[in-house]
Amino acid sequence: MRALLKGPVTRPALVVMATAQVVMVAVMTAAPVAMRMHGDALGMVGMTLSAHTLGMFALSPLTGRLVDRYGARAVMAAGIAALAASTALAAVGDGALTRTAALFGLGYAWNLCFVGGSGRLARELPEPARADVEGTVDAAVWTIAAAAGLLSTVIVSAAGYGVLAGTFCGVAVLAAAVLRRPARA
Repeated sequence: MRALLKGPVTRPALVVMATAQVVMVAVMTAAPVAMRMHGDALGMVGMTLSAHTLGMFALSPLTGRLVDRYGARAVMAAGIAALAASTALAAVGDGALTRTAALFGLGYAWNLCFVGGSGRLARELPEPARADVEGTVDAAVWTIAAAAGLLSTVIVSAAGYGVLAGTFCGVAVLAAAVLRRPARA
């Protein structure tokens, strides 16, 4: 794992993909709970989660074209920026439609990060190392995302959804700062 964090190809992809998964899982997992706490009907909760899922997957062909045209690094940067923007909206947004827009944006931010990160790994890693690296990245991403999902409901019950979303907005901003620093040899 240390070698992955030092590699000029793998480090940005790992940071972006892990950040996207953690932020998305934490904010999305707690959204239905927070919406019900605000009195939103189950139908609205379902619509919001559908919009989120649409953001995660429906625009993948567009994202792939963006990677082809502008490069994985630019798409990953846009994804991190979209993570920060969507979680900021979720933190301060009031009303079901605002929450729906924030969760759609969160889904598409995740898509930008994952398609960009996966594209970077697929294009820049040598074939013999690709499967091992991608498997290690997936294991790391999903392990820390599981912890974020558990933590999210604790934060919501203790401090509220706005605090949760604001906290994970900070995580996205921190990831952007980490990405700006060059990898150590």
